[in-house]
Amino acid sequence: MKIITCIKSLDDISKFSFVDMLVIPSIYSIYYDKAFSLDEINEAITLCENANITPVISLDALIEEDMLEDVYTYLDVLSKKSCMIMFSDMAILAYYKKINKQNMLIYNASTYVCNEEDIKYYQELGIKVMLSLELSLGEVEKNCSYDNTVLQVYGYFPIYYSKRKVISLYKEYAKLDYDEFVEKEIKEELRDEKYKIREYKNIPHSIILSANKICIFEELDKIKPSYIYINTDDLDVLNLYKDACINGFNEKGALALKEIDGRVDKSLLYTRPAILKEDE
Repeated sequence: MKIITCIKSLDDISKFSFVDMLVIPSIYSIYYDKAFSLDEINEAITLCENANITPVISLDALIEEDMLEDVYTYLDVLSKKSCMIMFSDMAILAYYKKINKQNMLIYNASTYVCNEEDIKYYQELGIKVMLSLELSLGEVEKNCSYDNTVLQVYGYFPIYYSKRKVISLYKEYAKLDYDEFVEKEIKEELRDEKYKIREYKNIPHSIILSANKICIFEELDKIKPSYIYINTDDLDVLNLYKDACINGFNEKGALALKEIDGRVDKSLLYTRPAILKEDE
């Protein structure tokens, strides 16, 4: 298994020499706490090259029509660099197909990639794909048999994405006074869990993240994906996964992860819901 993780600081790159790929969030990224400028990304690419790590620049926002020209100008710079691109909007795929470099892409569209036909389609294009987590354990195992599949195994993941500025709209409706771009929490009336909700200044979008961090660990001895995505910069967490890649994934390591952070959950559907079964 190859390890993919992300950074919040350029200083972290020297600490992550054992990972294979490093996600660097850009101004067109919406799933991360930090967005790096293009100058910082250029520096990060050089630091990754020196550390023998493949840099992955995240451009996972949906691209509005009035953003296209700026995004393509941005890609004109990045496409000449030795880096991969994590994307969710087909405008980015169209750009890389035009220059015949689609093998530099990782498709990350949250819950969209959930079956073998999708995975095989992107495999033929030379594109890696992030697998949906809303699948049964058996389906995850089957889909991870393809060498272009990336499985997120740790960290928060998006459960809602909208082009609407949700916090700003609520602020206006409720006549409240606060900075809408600060991360908030949202809670359903009949549930105890609190979900992180974010709004962004650079793009007019909002996301809601899962209440708990996903934590898939001991199951990886059976699932065996080619790439695992550990969405954290916590070295203790990363070292547990690194050691397990060498010595095997087990219950002891899973318990150690929960001791590091109590807000973790396996978040896997171990059986296929009856509503989705073909014989129901």
